[in-house]
Amino acid sequence: MTTTWIKPTVSSKFHIDFNWWETSGLDFRLYLRNQLCEDCKSRFPSHRDTEMVDWIDPETAEVKRTDALWQCLRTVCARKPDYINNGLPLATAVFRAFLANNNAPLSPNEMHDLIPWKLPDVILRTLTAGDTHMGIRPLQIVSRR
Repeated sequence: MTTTWIKPTVSSKFHIDFNWWETSGLDFRLYLRNQLCEDCKSRFPSHRDTEMVDWIDPETAEVKRTDALWQCLRTVCARKPDYINNGLPLATAVFRAFLANNNAPLSPNEMHDLIPWKLPDVILRTLTAGDTHMGIRPLQIVSRR
């Protein structure tokens, strides 16, 4: 069985890769807290010692335990019209889009719907050029034959 690398396209799905965060030595929860709006930051003065809360999935009505920081981001910050805006660095806007979307995989074409001021090919180039930005990686980067 050989492994081949597949070059991502504007249709390739990306996500926040939590394995990257674990091996990078960076603190995901610190970065998560830094993406909160000012109202939510005042509720959570630190990224440490926050609780898990119940969250009801709007599509399945399933109750899930989730991080309070992430829950606040999804239910408060992400609903503000300027939460993802063209004043942010593109990698930060993409990171916020994944956080607001509960890290559901998105392609650069789909990200363009959330970040309309950047074309899909610009989003793709940003995510694939050089270092990994905030753990955002292609969902599947290898194919086994």
